[in-house]
Amino acid sequence: MIDTKRFIHTSVLTAFAVLFSVLAGCAVTKKLTAADILSKTKLEFESFALDSATINKDLFPKTDNLMSGLLPNPQVVSLVQDFAKGILEKEIGTVHLTVGLNAKNQGEDTLWIRGFVANLALDTLMELPVALRDSVTLAPGDNKLFVVTQMPIDRRIFKLGEIQTVHIVGRIDVSLKAQDEAFMIDFDMDRKISPEEKQALADKARTSVLDNIISDWVGAIKF
Repeated sequence: MIDTKRFIHTSVLTAFAVLFSVLAGCAVTKKLTAADILSKTKLEFESFALDSATINKDLFPKTDNLMSGLLPNPQVVSLVQDFAKGILEKEIGTVHLTVGLNAKNQGEDTLWIRGFVANLALDTLMELPVALRDSVTLAPGDNKLFVVTQMPIDRRIFKLGEIQTVHIVGRIDVSLKAQDEAFMIDFDMDRKISPEEKQALADKARTSVLDNIISDWVGAIKF
């Protein structure tokens, strides 16, 4: 005579075992697929540029006297003269930097970007945390990724044009679907800065900072 309780118990255990085996098999298959895709995904360091500068809002106090406000502000004149000479006694704002990467997905599946953590080293000048801007997926083929950061405008700003190498190290977390388990792509890349890029960095830093100093001075006048 069949023991009904034992039969039901055994059937449930068997069903759970089959289900677990199927799920485990799916998980293993996903990991193998993800590993294959990751092995075919290469990151390349393409560009490094200074985008803009922001001057601290409280650098120049607002003035109620229109006529005196329109005259050359001694603080502005002194700051501009010192900056032109490569002198900066205090931090006056931030410059915004962008790094361009290319993620070449040589597979046939689209990857979802789930996380990005990295640091950018400008020679020995400084190390800065970077954040990924606006990217969600890595489609098959080339994908342009842009990461952004900012550095303080202090005396180190005058060393930007002397940087020889930019180094970025970190990881990018990706999955096969938006809600799937994420897998890591570690990267560690150097990029030499060309003489033309050095000059562009120095020129952009100088013009952006000076333009913003003048703009903020004008903005401090109450009309």
